[in-house]
Amino acid sequence: MSVTAPSRRLIKVVFLIFVTLGLSAGVLGVAWPSIRVDLSRPVSDLGLLLAIGTGGYFVAGLFAGRLTSALGIGNLLSATLLLGTVSLMGYGLAQSWPMLLMAAIGLGFTGGLVDAVINAYVALHHGTRTMNLLHASFGLGATTGPILVASLLARGLSWRWTYLVLAIAEAALLAVVFVLRRYWPDPPEEKTVAVSDGRVGGSIAGVLGLFLLNVGFEITAGQFAYSVLTEGRNVAEFAAGIWVALYWGGLTGGRLLLGVIGDRITGRSILHLSMAGSVIGAIVFWRDPSGLGVLSLPLLGLSIAGVFPTLVALTPLWVGADRAPAIIGYQVAAASVGTAAVPWIASGFIDANGLEALGPFLVVTAVLMALLHLVVDRHAYSNGQWRSAQSRSPFSRQTNAKNSSQS
Repeated sequence: MSVTAPSRRLIKVVFLIFVTLGLSAGVLGVAWPSIRVDLSRPVSDLGLLLAIGTGGYFVAGLFAGRLTSALGIGNLLSATLLLGTVSLMGYGLAQSWPMLLMAAIGLGFTGGLVDAVINAYVALHHGTRTMNLLHASFGLGATTGPILVASLLARGLSWRWTYLVLAIAEAALLAVVFVLRRYWPDPPEEKTVAVSDGRVGGSIAGVLGLFLLNVGFEITAGQFAYSVLTEGRNVAEFAAGIWVALYWGGLTGGRLLLGVIGDRITGRSILHLSMAGSVIGAIVFWRDPSGLGVLSLPLLGLSIAGVFPTLVALTPLWVGADRAPAIIGYQVAAASVGTAAVPWIASGFIDANGLEALGPFLVVTAVLMALLHLVVDRHAYSNGQWRSAQSRSPFSRQTNAKNSSQS
């Protein structure tokens, strides 16, 4: 597939958009102890904040396909980034809890649309190597976020400056997207698929469950680990920020690694290794042998790095290019449910049992995720549904060529 100059510019833009998306995800956990003190909120309200925000994320994922068809990719992204800029400013300027919740709804809706629209665009037009680089861009932002917040706090500055800086960055991206809006390709005609549709539907339901658990696990570990380290294990604030950054760094590094060696490993193998690493890492974090539980954070990030992009990258091969935008929208919606529900449940468990309850909670979540993966894998593989796609790596050039021809 030849890549035109406008296409190269667009892919650079989507990488930058995903960096800012990762920054927004990475800063909240480190900023939360300061936010809750400033606004006089309990630790458990982090779960409520995530739940409220991801309500917007969920709705956006469900309707992303229809909005893209109605407005076009460029116009929709321009409107979405405008909302994101206002919402980030709302975070930084909020003087009350209700104001913060309103900003969280807007930021969640922004994230849901950006996630669904850009994932569908990359899956259909750029193939799976670009897909992993896209999600590595998210990880880069999520890795940088904790360092940014920790550095500002160490200098005695307010957590609010972080969100104001992000608002400026989002506004700059809005200007670029608006200028380039006419270069985006026309979206494919939307074609929905019911979750009950035969063999495909059976696996879709299981895959949506995997998205829910995987993203819920990812967010819960990333957002609560800083509080556990600083308030539960007496780790210095800056050091704890670095360890959380290494968690997100493992996420980024894993996706970059798949972009390099991905053509030598199948999607099935990636998912098997991801599940095993998640369970092992969660156990090490929980048991914290000789105070070395922090070492599990980069392992956890590395382990879950390939799950989201691998499943998304296989979607056009699995269900066809015409159905892919709708299914990817459902995947984003399921991920948003996980972002809200899993941290919400975790916050209640932590409220009742203390911060160290995060460890066993992560272990149980990782085990459930691994078991669901085995069920989905057996169902899909035995039906031949993924056999042609998984007979080779989803990151190979051959697969990318097929993907391009389908789109």
